[in-house]
Amino acid sequence: MKGKPAISPAYMTATYKFDSSDDLIDVVQSQEGYIYSRWDNPSVKEVEEAVAHLEGYECGIGFSSGMAAISTAVLSHICAGSRIVAMQEIYGGTYELFNDILPKLSVDTTLINCFDTGQLMAQIDKGLDILYLESPTNPLLRVVDIDPLVRSAKAKGAVIMMDNTFASPINQRPLDMGVDVVIHSATKYLGGHHDITAGLVCCNKAAHDKIWHYKKILGGVMDPMTAFLIMRGLRTLELRIARHNENAMKIARFLESHPKVKTTYYPGLESHPDHEVAKRQMKGFGGMLSFDVDGDFDQTKTVMDHLKLISLATSLGGVTSLANQPITNTHVALSPENRKKAGVSESLVRLSVGIEDADLLIQDLDQALAVALG
Repeated sequence: MKGKPAISPAYMTATYKFDSSDDLIDVVQSQEGYIYSRWDNPSVKEVEEAVAHLEGYECGIGFSSGMAAISTAVLSHICAGSRIVAMQEIYGGTYELFNDILPKLSVDTTLINCFDTGQLMAQIDKGLDILYLESPTNPLLRVVDIDPLVRSAKAKGAVIMMDNTFASPINQRPLDMGVDVVIHSATKYLGGHHDITAGLVCCNKAAHDKIWHYKKILGGVMDPMTAFLIMRGLRTLELRIARHNENAMKIARFLESHPKVKTTYYPGLESHPDHEVAKRQMKGFGGMLSFDVDGDFDQTKTVMDHLKLISLATSLGGVTSLANQPITNTHVALSPENRKKAGVSESLVRLSVGIEDADLLIQDLDQALAVALG
């Protein structure tokens, strides 16, 4: 064949054949090569290497979902008696893992508000096995000052894990801040088209071997076709993120000045409490924002129900814009008390800004607010 495929194929195979028993034995013993797709797959390997390169780490590991990536990475680094310090404002699924499941395994999990640096430092000083971070946070887009927390936790011998989904590798490089294990829900910006569910972990070789072993046993592996679609998404990632950043900034400024919006949460705004940290830590402010409608729960529902271009849906990070009320889905598992601690009000709207025409998105928001609030 004189020509070569411009795009790598999706290797839709569960198993691999060998010319000899010695070849099979060599792959099993060396773990270099392919024997079974729960272990490794060429399509998955390609996307693992591509995302690791974007984040600057030695290795990547693909998973069936962001939560599979989070739970497997965490479980591979703990045992009974381990201690985790994390932020209160972590993703809802991560919160359930830390609050409901890990204590049953005799793992101590301490959750502290991300803006209470003094209390975080105090808990780190008590000793820990994992410091788990997420920045920007969901849904209020708080930006954590990572460097001092990482330095303190590393002095205690902890592994630093961070969910970098909201920022993407384009807007933020956790490796530059000393993070050991970076986690992505590839369902979001890495895939970018609302058509896959996947997760990725990036780390060094030592952490990779631990996490890979647990992935092989727990089985939350990435599908080859999903890997193929992530590679498609990665080819436009930088372009898409630039448009997400631009659109979100324009919409945030519109909402901040809107008379029917109480508060707009976007780290690119000078009014955001973490704006200076975000400027120092991030290359761009991202496509996620949230805002409090100047109304009650039912009025906010009415805003949601009258959006036309923006879809009422969970998830985020795709080319089309999505909005939801966190109190009804992403943070429904939190108790009213914990939602209050996290700043999730009944009038809060989370908006994942897509790459459509920003003026059309603004018109859509404006008409929905007008219908609901007059």
